[in-house]
Amino acid sequence: MKKILLCLLLTFALILPAQAEESPFSDIEEGDKYYDAVIYLRDAGIIAGYDDGTFKPDDEVNRVEALKIILKSADIDCSSGTTESIFTDVVGTEWYYEYLSVGIERNIVSGYDDGTFQPDNPVNLAEALKILVNTNELVATNPQGEDFYTDAETDAWYSGYLNYAGENGLVYADAENNIYPSDNLTRAELAYIIYRYETGYFSGEMEYGKATYYGNIFNGMGTASGEIFDETAMTAAHKTLPFGTNVRVTNLANNQTVEVYINDRGPYGEGRIIDLSKSAFEQIGSLGTGVLNVEVEIIYPEEA
Repeated sequence: MKKILLCLLLTFALILPAQAEESPFSDIEEGDKYYDAVIYLRDAGIIAGYDDGTFKPDDEVNRVEALKIILKSADIDCSSGTTESIFTDVVGTEWYYEYLSVGIERNIVSGYDDGTFQPDNPVNLAEALKILVNTNELVATNPQGEDFYTDAETDAWYSGYLNYAGENGLVYADAENNIYPSDNLTRAELAYIIYRYETGYFSGEMEYGKATYYGNIFNGMGTASGEIFDETAMTAAHKTLPFGTNVRVTNLANNQTVEVYINDRGPYGEGRIIDLSKSAFEQIGSLGTGVLNVEVEIIYPEEA
């Protein structure tokens, strides 16, 4: 009897859906657009949360916090930094000065013409990309021609950094081709940029439109790839992407994401760019809505 009960328990365990990973932070959960990035940097010892168990993903990052995080992500030793300040608004005994000292020594950051560094000022996208590119000694070249971001100038001081980041999938424009270089970054957004750089997982090839899902009638039917459609699998239909392409779909209303692979063709309704399995759709939105506004990005499979 005990063996029978054990077999039954094992059987139920196998058919029950996998439980979501418990987040180490109370204010960001698995499925959020930035969750994987935050956990990746946390596990690497690059960032940490607060004593109250939060990460505060929506808080803005200031200039010295951004510098510290990026230097740590590049595994640069800052322990030998000088304590002699060259800025009128910075004391050499501040917690961040060893990072600032190394940043200045390596020409990663610089101060302002009035002799200040303004460490508490929030860092914007353009500034953060400059720090990341300079820290990792990457080659940033100015964009050629007029095919650049709508809200960015090709001859601006930051254009080379934006160009590098865009070409290498670290950042991407929205549906109107805006990149918002002067927008201040949050803790989660900075973690996301570093994660994209560190992993090489994201292509930066984006598409915007509407997502729908397969009705129950299609379950068990054939797909254009020859696979049998399974509404519980993480699959989707796309009009042109090759079968087997992996994509990350993000609901723009709530920043929830799901990763699927393409095994069918469609959808063909106006403005609709991807048709998700029911299970995939449910991970990022309610079935009752029927249609979601999404961004779709090609992603590269993780190496075995």
